[in-house]
Amino acid sequence: MRYRRITAVIGGAVLPLIAGLFAVATADPADTGAAGPPVRFKAALVDAAYTCPHLPAGLQAALIDVESGWDALKEDESGTKGLAQLSSRMWNAWGEDADGDGTNSPLDPADAIDTQARVLCDYYRTAVQSNERGDRLSLALAAYRLGWNRVADVGLARLPATRAYIAEVKDLAPLYAQGLGVANSSRSLYTPLPNPRSASGAVKWARAMAGDYGWYNLCLNFMAQAYGWDHSGTQYAIDHWLFTPNSMRHHRQRNAPAGSLMFWDTGLRAGHVAISLGDGYVATNDVITPGKISIVSSYTIDERWNARYLGWTAPYFPDGA
Repeated sequence: MRYRRITAVIGGAVLPLIAGLFAVATADPADTGAAGPPVRFKAALVDAAYTCPHLPAGLQAALIDVESGWDALKEDESGTKGLAQLSSRMWNAWGEDADGDGTNSPLDPADAIDTQARVLCDYYRTAVQSNERGDRLSLALAAYRLGWNRVADVGLARLPATRAYIAEVKDLAPLYAQGLGVANSSRSLYTPLPNPRSASGAVKWARAMAGDYGWYNLCLNFMAQAYGWDHSGTQYAIDHWLFTPNSMRHHRQRNAPAGSLMFWDTGLRAGHVAISLGDGYVATNDVITPGKISIVSSYTIDERWNARYLGWTAPYFPDGA
């Protein structure tokens, strides 16, 4: 780690004060709070964390540490620049004037941090939809370093230097997360918290809700509440399917055990999810009456909505709250 003074946790959110970032471009060890990254970059990092809430808050700060050592003016001989060390090609595709100061540059810290967050999120989404071996965060970080085509062509297993780079970033991420105070950072880098309710408890709750109204377009929220969460932490059912690790997804399989989550592509942005009750039945909203919870055969969703069944997953809510 090139720069670290992480000794305590800073509580509370840091308000975005992006406009002042460019006043001093490089980090000085004296310019630091009790924990986390240099204080002049914290606001932009907190702001950027909400760009892709499935990425842990400390991950981006750790990546900046490894890439540039917090030197906002760094220009590598390979052509990469700034805190995020993005190439001119990547900047032309992704770079934006995030702080509205009239400068769109990889050497502007606010612009670099915002752009890095969007690039990481795009690689992350690509990773969860791919069949590549490796966990999704590792694949996204590898793609950030090498490009997705290189990772897909060679495979992460044959890139030892890149795996060491990923390990360094992941090791630093929890330390930086302590100093950012972002409440919605994902737990997907770590072990998710256990669901408040067991599978049998979730099935019992879902059965008891049959006939209940007020669930229009709230299929994923119904799943989260079945397992004792207030909300899932994901906006759309189809995204929850994609963000679930591939090892936990059972593609096209209908023999979903009681308590598992069954997913459909409905042709609409949100998709659909229902909780399996076992023996081919599900508890689901909207399929019979809009807003109403019904117990039906899982095939009813295929037939009534002409939906394509994707498969089932374990009840995985890494961002549940």
